[in-house]
Amino acid sequence: MGFQSGPVLGRWPSTIKHCLITTLPEYILFILCKAVVVLLLSLSLGLQAQQSSYTYDLSGNLNAVITTTSFGPSITVQPPATLVESNAPVSLSVVATGFGLSFQWLSNGVPIVGALSDSLVLTNLPLVNSTNFSVVISNSSGSVTSTPAVIWADSNGNGIPDWWEMKYFGNLIQTANGDYDGDGVDNLDEYLEGTDPTNPNSFDPRLYIQSVHGSVVASPDQPYYTMGQVVTLTAVPDAGQSFIAWGGSITGTKPVTVVVMNSHKTITASFGLPLPVALNNTNLTWTTGGNVPWFGQTEISEDGIGAAQSGLIIGGQQSWFQTLINLNQPMQVGFWWDVSSQSPDGMSFSVDGTTVASISGETVNWQYFQANLPAGSHTLLWTYSKASNDNPTGIPFADSGWVGDVTITSLVTQTTAPFLSIQLTATNTALLFWPTSSATFRLQQNSVLGTTNWLNVTSPISVVGGQNQVTNTLSTSNQFFRLIYP
Repeated sequence: MGFQSGPVLGRWPSTIKHCLITTLPEYILFILCKAVVVLLLSLSLGLQAQQSSYTYDLSGNLNAVITTTSFGPSITVQPPATLVESNAPVSLSVVATGFGLSFQWLSNGVPIVGALSDSLVLTNLPLVNSTNFSVVISNSSGSVTSTPAVIWADSNGNGIPDWWEMKYFGNLIQTANGDYDGDGVDNLDEYLEGTDPTNPNSFDPRLYIQSVHGSVVASPDQPYYTMGQVVTLTAVPDAGQSFIAWGGSITGTKPVTVVVMNSHKTITASFGLPLPVALNNTNLTWTTGGNVPWFGQTEISEDGIGAAQSGLIIGGQQSWFQTLINLNQPMQVGFWWDVSSQSPDGMSFSVDGTTVASISGETVNWQYFQANLPAGSHTLLWTYSKASNDNPTGIPFADSGWVGDVTITSLVTQTTAPFLSIQLTATNTALLFWPTSSATFRLQQNSVLGTTNWLNVTSPISVVGGQNQVTNTLSTSNQFFRLIYP
């Protein structure tokens, strides 16, 4: 075993000889020498339990003796237990306070020759758990001995002592990031936190927080908590945003809430625009729920202003919002919606518990949907759901559904339908035109002739001779077009 120690204190410099070679007059020489002797005496006595200083008059007579008390050393940071791998050096250190300190390191109580600093470097230690190191710190007022710092073997270098692995696992083949008992805490953390890595009920619970357009302040904010500890959560929205609701392990709409850490907790804080604003309909009362509520946002929308987005859910969960309406005559509901999902995840719209329409796919693009509603009371429900084996990708604004511009309007009877004309102008290119008097109609296309999956034609409209004209590229061999109101 080898060691290195830090530097030791140097000796006090001698200053008396400077008095002997001075060329000053004898009277001044006497005073200077007296002053030097007083200084040296004061420095020397400073190492004792009592420190004294002396004052003299100009004739060299003693005026006063001032005595103060010095204190013994005190350890503020003990040398910690340390792991050692094969042929790897180990460094130990101690932090102490006091005047005129000296250090002596011990190995199993035996002084180590030359180890006289506040730090100690050891090399070529055997991989056994039989050596304790301590340090004696002294000054003229006393001494103090540190607590023993044990050097533990770590043969596989995973940051866990061999003795601990043998006690719980009976082998040295476990990894630091493995989770032997499947309780959500890895083996290294179980060692550091003093829990049983073979007991799934012995762990310190973790708190995981997700949020978009805001943050959450946890008090206390710790990497882990004791079982049953109470944590206060405060939702802090970004500028221009509002707190909507909590989701995941807790629910509620108050920005300050508490959670009891009796297990691992995953909590989502939803921020955004209020739903009435995002849906562009403040005349209706909107409620949202499921595992995580919907919220309003401005990043993704059909009109560039805003839309509602489903909550950040995981596999096997749902996020929904709804409104209740009472109609005294037949009306029509219309809205824009979009989704980004992996099948079989998707969006659905239901009226009074019956699914009316659904969309699914990773790149659907915005679609407009309308449905007729008879007179009476109705529950309109939009739901985004994920299959049990599908977890979020982590990509912002993906794995979600969106809805915008919800309207409830009177049924419109078109007595004279606009006439849509189609003219093939080149291979895979068609010119579509209809009277400008029907400007409120939208041009849509579909690869099949059906009632769903119609998409708006986004090509620019030009007006020529009282006709709206659109040049469109045909993406399939069969392409259908229609005009729809509104």
